[in-house]
Amino acid sequence: MTTIAQLAARTEDRINSVVGRALARRGYTPRLVTYPSYGTVDRVRARGRVLLTAPDAPTPGSVARRGWRNLLSAELPGAVVRVRTEPGGPDLAVTRTDRSGYVDAPVDIALEPGWRQLWMSVDGGDGEVPAPVQVVDPAATHAIVSDIDDTVLVTMVPHPHIAAWNFLVRSEARRKAVPGMPELYRDITASHPAAPVFYLSTGAWNTASALARFLDRVGLPQGSLLLTDLGPTGTELFRSGRAHKSATLRRLAEELPHLRWILVGDDGQHDPQVYETFAAEHPGKVAAIAVRELSVQEQVAQNGLPAPTPATRRAVDDLDRSSVVLAHAPDGNALAEQLREAGVIA
Repeated sequence: MTTIAQLAARTEDRINSVVGRALARRGYTPRLVTYPSYGTVDRVRARGRVLLTAPDAPTPGSVARRGWRNLLSAELPGAVVRVRTEPGGPDLAVTRTDRSGYVDAPVDIALEPGWRQLWMSVDGGDGEVPAPVQVVDPAATHAIVSDIDDTVLVTMVPHPHIAAWNFLVRSEARRKAVPGMPELYRDITASHPAAPVFYLSTGAWNTASALARFLDRVGLPQGSLLLTDLGPTGTELFRSGRAHKSATLRRLAEELPHLRWILVGDDGQHDPQVYETFAAEHPGKVAAIAVRELSVQEQVAQNGLPAPTPATRRAVDDLDRSSVVLAHAPDGNALAEQLREAGVIA
C-alpha cells in the first residue's frame, strides 16, 4: 500500500522531471556546486549537488543573495559526476547524483593532512569545479562537532516568524554570530591544533555557500558542512533533524575512530539529547558537551516555559553524573571559561 510519504516523494520526482525538461528546452545547463567535505589520509568524500541554471547565470551560491532566493533551485537527478585530482586528469571516481541532485562519492586516494582540493565536473556542464576536502591528521586527538543555528549563528529558530525573517529576508551580511563563539572555537583549536571541525546542522544544502561565507566573515574556523535536504524521503514525509544529526555523528565516529569529540550545540531543540545518546553509545569517545542556553525569550517561544524542558533537564543531569565534561552557559565566553576550568582547553 502506498504511503503518504511515498506519494509525496513520487510527486516531487515528477515535478522535478517536468521542471527539468522545461528548463532544458530553455537552454539551461547542469552546474555543479561543491561542498566542503572531509576524509582520512587514504580515503575522502567528494560532495556536491548538480543544479540546472541559465548559461549566463553566476554559479549558484557564489554571490550573496536574500535567503529565499537560495531555496529556488532546480536539481538534476541521475547526472554523471566525475572526480579528479586536477583539471583534465584521469577520473578517480565516476558516480551519479541521487533523486535530489546530490552526490557523495567516496574516493580512495592518498592525501596529506590539512585542507586539500579535488576537482569535480558534471557531464554536459561547463567545466571543473574545485572541491575542498578536510583531510584529518592521524595524529589528531580531538575533533569539534558544532550545530549552527542559535549555536554559532543568531537565527531565533525557536521563534518561527523571526527565524523566517532572518533566513528568508534579512541580508546575509547582517547576520550575527552568537557572542563569544568565534573566540571559543579559536581557544579550542589553539588547544587542539590538529582538530578537524564539522558543522552539523538540520539546515538545507541550499544555504551552504551563505553559511561558509558567514563562518569566514565572523572568524569561525573553516570546517566540513554536514547539512541535509528538506524534502520527503520516500519513507518519511519530512526529514527528521534529530535522526540526521544522530546518524551523522555515528558515521563520523565510525570513519574517524581515533578521535575524541567536543560537541557544541544549544538547548532550543534536541542537541543535548542527541549528544547524550551519542556519548552513551561511544563511552570514552566524548571529551565534552558544550550547550549554549537560550535566553528566556527564546525558551518561552520554544517551550512556553522560561527554563529547559524536563527532557532537556534530564539529559543535563545524566551528563553531569558521567565522565563527560558538560558546560552550559548563554554565550561562548562563559562556555570557554567552564571548559578551561575542566581542562578541555588551555
